[in-house]
Amino acid sequence: MGSVRCTFVCVVLAATALHGCSGSNHIQDPYAYLCKDRVTGAQLAAIAPDRGTQFGDQQVTAVISDVGPSFTPTAVFLGNKARGFTVTARSGNELSIAFTTAGTPTPGTYPLVAVDISGTCADIENAYTYTPPVSSAFRTFVGFGASGTAGFQSGSYNGTAQINSPAAWVARQAGAYFPIPLFKMPGIPPAPGFDALATDGTFTGSISDIVTCLAGTKNFPDLFESPEVVPYNIAIPGATVEDEVLGPASKTSMSFAIIALSNVLFAPYDNNFFETKDIRPEIQMARDLHPTLIMSMDLYINNLITNEVSTSYDTFVQYITQDVGALASTGAQVFLADVPHAVLLLPTSQLTALSSLTPCGMTFSDVPGGVFGLDQAADEDNCAATFSTATAGPGSTCAYNACESLVPMDLSVDRFNREFDSVVARYPNVHVVRLAGALSGRVAIAGQFVTINTQGIPQYTIGNTAVAMKHLGGLSSLDDAHPTNTGYALIAALFVQTINETLGTSVPLPDLSSTLAGDPLSPPALESYCSRQANRQKLFCQCISGASVSVTTFTCNTSILY
Repeated sequence: MGSVRCTFVCVVLAATALHGCSGSNHIQDPYAYLCKDRVTGAQLAAIAPDRGTQFGDQQVTAVISDVGPSFTPTAVFLGNKARGFTVTARSGNELSIAFTTAGTPTPGTYPLVAVDISGTCADIENAYTYTPPVSSAFRTFVGFGASGTAGFQSGSYNGTAQINSPAAWVARQAGAYFPIPLFKMPGIPPAPGFDALATDGTFTGSISDIVTCLAGTKNFPDLFESPEVVPYNIAIPGATVEDEVLGPASKTSMSFAIIALSNVLFAPYDNNFFETKDIRPEIQMARDLHPTLIMSMDLYINNLITNEVSTSYDTFVQYITQDVGALASTGAQVFLADVPHAVLLLPTSQLTALSSLTPCGMTFSDVPGGVFGLDQAADEDNCAATFSTATAGPGSTCAYNACESLVPMDLSVDRFNREFDSVVARYPNVHVVRLAGALSGRVAIAGQFVTINTQGIPQYTIGNTAVAMKHLGGLSSLDDAHPTNTGYALIAALFVQTINETLGTSVPLPDLSSTLAGDPLSPPALESYCSRQANRQKLFCQCISGASVSVTTFTCNTSILY
C-alpha cells in the first residue's frame, strides 16, 4: 500500500531448497545431490511432534542416536529445508536438534535428513508425516496483489511479518502448502519496534533505511532464508492492477520499482535490479502455478488510496476487467477484497480531516460521530446539512471542512468498488470479500461487528482489549499504512469465513487472542513499553498512561492520531 510505493521508487534510484519431493512416493534418493556420504546406522530416538500440515511453520525437536561424536549438522531437511535449525544438545552418540518446518508440496511421510558442512548426511526414513489441507480447494493456494497480501509492515519487509500476512494466515489455517521467499530477520530494513517512534509518537523510519539495506546488496539470495523456493505468495508491494496484468511492460509511475522488486523477490540469482527477461506479470505467475484457490486483500488499493498513484476511472475499468477476467480464467476459486473508505482503513488518511479541525481546537471526539460521522456524511455528500451550525455547534465550519476533505476519496472508492462488483459478477468462480463492509460495521468478523470508539474510529474487541484502526491502536503497524500481526489475522478471519460460507469448507478461524498476546505492536505491548522508566517522558507515553502533566488533552488526542 502507500508507504511501500515511495520506498521502492527510492530503492530503484539508489541501486543506479529442495522442494517437490513427495513423501512415501518420493523418487529414489532425492537427496543424492546433497549427501556425499552417509552416517551409517543413524536412528531417530525421538521426534515431537511427528506430524503437521503442509503449511509447515511448526517447531520440531528431534533426537538422533548413533551418529558419532564428530557429526555436527549445519542444516536439516524435512521435506523442504527447515528454518531456524540449531543443535540443542549432544551426549555421546546422541544429538538433539530443533528446527521449524518449511512445509512440502505433497502430503505423505518424509525422511529427516541432517547434513554437515562436508556433505555427510544422517538420513532417517519415515520420520515425519505432512497431512493434506482441510479441503482440496487449497491444493494450490496463491496470494496475489500488493504489499498487504505480501505482509509488509512498519516500513520493513521481514520474515516474521511475511509469515503473518493475511495470505499466510489463510494458508496456515487451511493447512495448505504456501512457500514464501522469507527475508532473513531482522528484515529489510530491520523490523522496528516502538523505539522507532519519536517522542511525539510519529514514525521515524525513513526511505534511506531500506535504500541502505538493498542498494548495497552484493548477492540477493543472501537476503532470504531459502531463495530457491518457488513462491506461492506472488504479491508485489506497490503493485496496481496495471502492474498485475502487464508486469514489466507496465507504464505506470511505479513500473521501474515493480521491476526492481520483482527481480529481488522472484529472480534473486541474477543479482540484477533492472533486467526483465526472467520476471513476469503477477497474473502470468499465477497461471503457471495452476492454482486451485487465489486470494488478494489489495487487488486495487494502490489505484485508489496512495498519494503516488492517480488512476482514471476509464483506466481502472480497462485493467480491473482484464485482471479479474484473467484470474477467473485460471479455473481457481478466487477471493478478492473490495476497498474500504481510506479514512476507516488508514490512520494516515485521517490526518487530512484532522488538519481541518485543529484551527477550531477540535479533535475527532468533538465532532458528532467522530471519524465515522464525518465519513458517513461525506459518503452521502451531505456535509453541509450534517454539520450546520444548528447540529454541530460553534465548530461547524471546521467540521464541515473536515467532512468535505473526505468527499472526493469516498466517491472515488465507491465508484471503483461498484465497477469491481460489476466485473466480478460475470464470473461464478470469483467472489468478493467485504472488507469495506467489515470496517463500516455492516459485516461481522468471527461473529463480532466492529464498533465505533469515542473518536468515531472502527475498533474490534479481542478478549478484554480494544484494538482500533488508528495510530498506535493495535490494528495499524507503525507506518500507519499496513496492519499489525493482529490486523492481518483479523483480515484473514474475514477471508476464512467468506471461503467457508462460499465453498462449504471448515477452515478454522485464526486464534485472535493468542495473536494479540504475541503481537509486539499491540496495546498491551505499548503499555508495557511505556511503563519502563526510560520511556515515561515520551509524549505519547504520557498520553497513553494519563500522566500528561506537561501536555494538554488536545495534544494527547491529536498525538495518538499523529
